[in-house]
Amino acid sequence: MSNLPWFPTKYNVSPGIKKLGGEKHFIIDDLLPLYKNEKQDARAENISEYYLEEQNQTNLMKVICFWMAEQLSKEYKHISFYSEDDYYILDNEMTGETVYTDESLNVLQVTKSPLCACSKSCSGCKYPNPLYTSLFDALCSQIQEDVCVMQNDKLVSAHVCLPSWWSPKEKMMMSMAEIHKDVPGMEKTAYEHIWNACLHKAPFIRYNWTLTNSPVLNQHPTKNIGKDFDQDSLYLRVERQVLKGFPNVQGVLFLIRTYVADVNTLKKSQRKAIANAIEGMTDQELEYKGLTNHKEKVILVCGN
Repeated sequence: MSNLPWFPTKYNVSPGIKKLGGEKHFIIDDLLPLYKNEKQDARAENISEYYLEEQNQTNLMKVICFWMAEQLSKEYKHISFYSEDDYYILDNEMTGETVYTDESLNVLQVTKSPLCACSKSCSGCKYPNPLYTSLFDALCSQIQEDVCVMQNDKLVSAHVCLPSWWSPKEKMMMSMAEIHKDVPGMEKTAYEHIWNACLHKAPFIRYNWTLTNSPVLNQHPTKNIGKDFDQDSLYLRVERQVLKGFPNVQGVLFLIRTYVADVNTLKKSQRKAIANAIEGMTDQELEYKGLTNHKEKVILVCGN
């Protein structure tokens, strides 16, 4: 599960955002069934841990949903979004799902193709299990990205089924500064400037990386996965993050696409770059990454 879009050459704590340019906002590839399965598993396990939305966000979420649906249909020909009578219809040929919503974007019906193989629980069923609760829920379940929505610098909606050791539920209604308060080196970050840039000058793209002992995409804190390193299980986890602003509703959309690669399959020069990056970390950064007690072991693996 590699196809890394970016590779770390050093550990640098900074926003590191740049213009998205001509790149796609969403990255959908042949690994979609794997991502969709893990998202479905998370939703079935406890949807309230992974999908949260503050009340009274109707206008904001309608703007976000319409943009997501229309942008997906522009970037991928197998996805279409249109209105018919009093319904909005999202059709995804890749997942085999057609989602019908009312004018308030409440999901009325979801039909699935008999050819759909996107979920372990799906074998030509007419209704997915569980039924999506909203168009936003349905849209986020068609893509490989996790999705967060902020308004007025507060996290008001999160559909994050594949987190890297953080709980979406615990971050709700936090500001950018509060969300990142535990990240060493980010104390002097000008979050107000970043927020305004995201709101008015986006879309932006940035990358983040960490090491883990498991290729599992969902590394929610309750899973206790990821930080007991040994030579046979060391993975590089890279996040491609896209930020898109909606100044008319004071909102910012965050898309988080996670990639995982077995360190043992990387080129020697790439493993060496990771080792050098770890060598350059402070004690606080090592603790944050879970490497305090594994630094020498991980460097040895990466250096071989």
